[in-house]
Amino acid sequence: MKVRFWGTRGSIATPGETTLRYGGNTSCVEVRSDSGVIILIDCGTGAAAFGRSLMAAGEAKKGSILISHTHWDHIQGLPFFAPLFEPGNEWHIYGPRGVNQSLKDVLAGQMEYAYFPVKLDALSANVHFHEVVEGAFAIGDVRITTQYLNHPALTVGYRLEADGASLVYASDHESHSPAAGEGHPGTLESGDVAHIDFMRGADLVIHDAQYTAREYPEKLGWGHSTIEYAVDMAAAAQARKLAIYHHDPARTDEAVDALVASARARAAAAGADLDVVGAAEGDVIVLQGAANDDKFTPFMPSSLVEPAGDVSEELVLIAGVAAAERAVLTAAAREDGIPSVSEVPVEKLAQAVADAQPSLIFLGDAEPGVDPVALCRALRQGQAGDTPIIIVSDQTRVPADKGEAAGVTDWLTRPYSLQYARSRMRAWIMRAMLRWRKAALPENEEKRLAAVERLHLLDTDPEERFDRHARIAANALDAPIALVTLIDRDRQWYKSHYGFDFSESPRDIGFCTHAILQAEPLVVTDALKDDRFADNPAVVGDPHVRFYAGVPLCDAAGVRVGAFCVVDHKPRSLSAAQLRLLQDIARMIEEELEPRTAAKAG
Repeated sequence: MKVRFWGTRGSIATPGETTLRYGGNTSCVEVRSDSGVIILIDCGTGAAAFGRSLMAAGEAKKGSILISHTHWDHIQGLPFFAPLFEPGNEWHIYGPRGVNQSLKDVLAGQMEYAYFPVKLDALSANVHFHEVVEGAFAIGDVRITTQYLNHPALTVGYRLEADGASLVYASDHESHSPAAGEGHPGTLESGDVAHIDFMRGADLVIHDAQYTAREYPEKLGWGHSTIEYAVDMAAAAQARKLAIYHHDPARTDEAVDALVASARARAAAAGADLDVVGAAEGDVIVLQGAANDDKFTPFMPSSLVEPAGDVSEELVLIAGVAAAERAVLTAAAREDGIPSVSEVPVEKLAQAVADAQPSLIFLGDAEPGVDPVALCRALRQGQAGDTPIIIVSDQTRVPADKGEAAGVTDWLTRPYSLQYARSRMRAWIMRAMLRWRKAALPENEEKRLAAVERLHLLDTDPEERFDRHARIAANALDAPIALVTLIDRDRQWYKSHYGFDFSESPRDIGFCTHAILQAEPLVVTDALKDDRFADNPAVVGDPHVRFYAGVPLCDAAGVRVGAFCVVDHKPRSLSAAQLRLLQDIARMIEEELEPRTAAKAG
């Protein structure tokens, strides 16, 4: 992939003699794959020059624009992007799905008559608008994964993978842990851990670094990263190169030079093999991938799924939160058209959750003697299911992994503004509106991953000793697909995949990742009627899963390392005898796992 910066400045365009080297145009990055796919990430003022360049080169006929969010500095170049005004051109615009306004309507707002002489409807090109949520989709040969960022507007980060290389674009993102923003990476919250996972192993990370740790206390809640946080996260993710981006408009070229030098020193002090550069207009970075790009699965989920229902039907429950904060959360919900916000006494919360089936739950620390983490754990063991549970607190009371084990979805850390609470609530509600739940991590996840590694089966060639079991199960149970699955850190890898063309798929969309959470078989008779799976990309798209039956696979020590499953494209069920047969075959597969075989040989 070839990456070129057309705009690197944050907040407002800043032309002038003090910004000549790093540039004064706002966010705009060009990405091209070897096959010629053209993608523009964000459409700040730098898009005007990029559009003129495309027109001059005769390359404006077709392309795509990825918008991280619709704040002015990321969309002001759209009315000046010349390819959109050329008849016969075809462009696709992707951006985060709003709660009450469509992406097209928001973009049209800045082109209303009071602000601009040409309306959005006057664009002569054939322009398609696509609203994204968290997930992934493809543009040509480029795989794009999306994840919500932490900003006072619904914002997505983009991970692009093509030609064996990977790029992460994370502009306008604030640390979830204020302490991490101040340069203390040992104080991460679950959102920071997810951010690291999103960037993991990237060849290039383009990351918001508008502030310094010294400046951050005065900018808390503004939705931007510090340079220290950007370095720490990229280093933890084992990224190869970090481009510091979204430069503060008051920062001169010399000031940016000094910050780049400090960032390099921080990476070196941490022992990170991380190349740090300052993003500058006109700079080109060529990402040379591996000779083969098999590390990127061709199996594509989709983030272009429209949530079912209407936001006005959503219910938010609040318990253990002080009155002043309840008022802020209620106002944030109602500004987005969520009228149903109810305060519930802690002692009545479990019953309220069972009766009302809320879309979102806030738990606070205002009531003496009530531990919101313990309360969350109790709700998860009761009727809360996969409902997002947010803890409102001064700081995380337990490490991120412990909070996740208790079922904490996220933290709302004080101090926060109404606008910040509103943007976070949007992301949580958008996730809840999707009838698709990613499986929780098992409490013994690190031990489980180590057990998977000890099998020495990942990325090995097919073997008849496994293939025959999949083949027998598929034929005996009249199922088109049978899989022997190992659950790796971020993927489902198939040691055997009868009736299925791919050797792996993303962990987030897996059914088997749910199966390893219980000892008994997981049977889904109709995925479209199950809120955990109905909007799952593997259900609404290829391979169109409707029926799933999976039995967890254990190693010799009883650790669940994967699952053996059969899949069908139509709803159905298994008889008791058929389910026993599936379990029997699973037990035979376990006999083939290496540690068990080695133990027998000894």
